[in-house]
Order: sequence, then structure tokens, then C-alpha cells
Amino acid sequence: MSDLTPEEPHEAGVPEELADSAHEEGARILADEARDQLRERGFTDEQIREWAETYIAEEGSGSVEGLIDWIARQEHRNG
Repeated sequence: MSDLTPEEPHEAGVPEELADSAHEEGARILADEARDQLRERGFTDEQIREWAETYIAEEGSGSVEGLIDWIARQEHRNG
């Protein structure tokens, strides 16, 4: 399991993006699916939502595992 820092994307040096209307629902669903795993790592609901929206805005779609791996890559790249 990757080490994650519970923070918002901009705190990790990642510009926050909003998913466009076509992807907004997907980002919300992904945040809901990832919530339990990310809460266990100390993330707040707001942080989870912002990471999911930024991930979907950049990637277009993805999975919970993909989101968590992407967060870890972003944090380590910018940390």
C-alpha cells in the first residue's frame, strides 16, 4: 500500500481541476467508492472529492486503485 499524505491536491503542488459536466458524476461516484480507503489514511471528505475531481479531469476515468496510485505519484513527484 502506497504511503499517502492526507492533503488537498494544491497542497501537494497539483493544480486542482473541476471535472467537466460530462465527468462530474463519474468523479462523485469515484470519490464515494474511494472514501473508506482514503478515510483510513486520514483524508477528509473534501480532500477525497477534490482529488477525485482532479483525477477525473486529467485522466477522464479510472478506478479506486488508479486514483490512490495517482495520488501517491502526484505527492511523491511534487513532494
